[in-house]
Amino acid sequence: MKKAIYLALLFCFISFTTYAQEASGRIEVTGHSAAEELPKELVINIPLVVIDSTYLSCSNELNVLLSNLKKDLESKGIERKDLSTGSYAISENFEYRQGERKRMGFKGQVTLTLRKRYDPEIVDDFLQVAKNFSLQYTIRFMLTEEQKEKLSRAAMVQAVDDAKRKAEILAEASGVRLGSISKITYGESQGRPGPLMEVVRMSADGSSTDSNGLKLYPSEISVHQSVNMIWNISN
Repeated sequence: MKKAIYLALLFCFISFTTYAQEASGRIEVTGHSAAEELPKELVINIPLVVIDSTYLSCSNELNVLLSNLKKDLESKGIERKDLSTGSYAISENFEYRQGERKRMGFKGQVTLTLRKRYDPEIVDDFLQVAKNFSLQYTIRFMLTEEQKEKLSRAAMVQAVDDAKRKAEILAEASGVRLGSISKITYGESQGRPGPLMEVVRMSADGSSTDSNGLKLYPSEISVHQSVNMIWNISN
């Protein structure tokens, strides 16, 4: 019985030692890369707010403002299919006066969104309309789904190349040879996620309120990827 237990323990020790040796005969590296491109999609959000004393007049005024704004944009060549509305609401408008909360009428709100392929002429036309209507607005430059897919694929390929280059350098410096790849783990780079859009907020007079100083034209946006790869090595 004792002999059987001894043999079992010896077998476990030999197995563990062999596993440790195999596990140590590896090189693990992480490849990083980024692919950049100018975003092709333009998104402009225009919040409209109307305050009036009665619910009906507030509703009518908001609808007229929205309708007139759409007509003005369409007169500039912007198609109706590129315009959408959201967050339509009419609520009681309260103010605090002398420590008391008093209803001062009604507030109507709606957001008009313009989404279209970026073109400097479209931005210029919109700015003219924004000035006429004294609009507040937010402009975003975004990657299209096609751009995201293309850049993500390119970044992944480059990340693998980066991992291979690092592994080859390490192997040469260590005097070992790279064998087969035992594991590949893929994921977006956690340290450098990379934004997929740029945002600039503007007031009616055209002055930027964004602390980053972004302009009314797009700059390159990066998609970052990382790949973790493990190679078996031999002397």
